[in-house]
Amino acid sequence: MSSIFGVGVVQAIDVPGGRVTIAYEPIEGINWPAGTMPFQVAKSALLEGVVPGEKVRFRLESQQIADLKPFTPGQNAQGQTPSDRSAAANGAGRRQ
Repeated sequence: MSSIFGVGVVQAIDVPGGRVTIAYEPIEGINWPAGTMPFQVAKSALLEGVVPGEKVRFRLESQQIADLKPFTPGQNAQGQTPSDRSAAANGAGRRQ
């Protein structure tokens, strides 16, 4: 399974259980409408510094969260800003 990216708000954290409950926005890559559910995390270290009420972006891989970071307004679920997306579309970073 390839990586799927999402954005949502942390509702609860279960450090001993290695889970985080997220109220997530629709996830187009897997045709999920907006919802709330607990997700298993790949590593408990991903939960360090995360607090309920915080907006985050996350990466799902093999049905668990493989990456969890604070969400910055203007980013998409992959963490790209409009200028990042524009540069990628215009071929920035390509070798000549």
